[in-house]
Amino acid sequence: MGENFATMKTVVVCSLNDCAGTNIRERFLEKYSFKESEFNFDGSPIYYIGTEMTLVSSRRDIIYVDNLDEEFHDCRFVFISRHRAESGIPSLTAHFTGNFGDAEFGGNPSEIAMYSPTLLKNYLMALNSLRSEIDPIYNLTLEATHHGPTSLKSPVMFVELGSNEAQWIDMKSAAVISRALMIMMDSKKTYSKCGVGIGGTHYPEKLNKLIFDSDYALGPIIPKYALSHFTPKLLEQILEKSDQEIREAFIDSKGLGKFKESVLKILNDFGLEKVLV
Repeated sequence: MGENFATMKTVVVCSLNDCAGTNIRERFLEKYSFKESEFNFDGSPIYYIGTEMTLVSSRRDIIYVDNLDEEFHDCRFVFISRHRAESGIPSLTAHFTGNFGDAEFGGNPSEIAMYSPTLLKNYLMALNSLRSEIDPIYNLTLEATHHGPTSLKSPVMFVELGSNEAQWIDMKSAAVISRALMIMMDSKKTYSKCGVGIGGTHYPEKLNKLIFDSDYALGPIIPKYALSHFTPKLLEQILEKSDQEIREAFIDSKGLGKFKESVLKILNDFGLEKVLV
């Protein structure tokens, strides 16, 4: 991890087509001393607070906002977005982006975005510290890595509010997310023990416990449904895209199915320490 991690600018990105993202954006502008800059991005004003955080909006759908490198460098991108799930369970989620196979929802096929394990950990820990302010109907959870954008040159993280319209317009929860992001931005804590998550479901309960109850931070999560794409080439890319060294693989041993043998062989070949969760 670069020495400037603690002072690296955070660029918070929302889509004007996304009511949850704009809800969180409005809570930022309402509760914190953002100033409107003289610059625009995609036709909308850029806001900033100090030198540490910039708030930008796009007219593109959120998973297709892949042109940020034209304006922003040496930063980390946090996308604020709605979360949609068939279950309808109210959830506050966070995840990295990437496509293990085809690119059905933005980004490029078989491409993992740049990412920062400490950034994700610091956000979720900040969110968890505000649990008393969050409606108990909400589930706080990681998600498996999915969708775009995947080709930006700085770390990308998605922070989401969902899982349906009732939550997307929940101003209180949006305000908590904005506060958690401010806490994350101010945190100077880094986590040296970092690993990749392998197996299990899209919402990995075992890995949630790892985040909240240990000193480990996580990179991409490859769920059971994507393990047909888990190849040496994919793992090599995952290791290269991190801003920290990945030493462990956290494995849901009951969530590998028929891919268990091939997954373990690849991990052995790369010398990653295997930790069962």
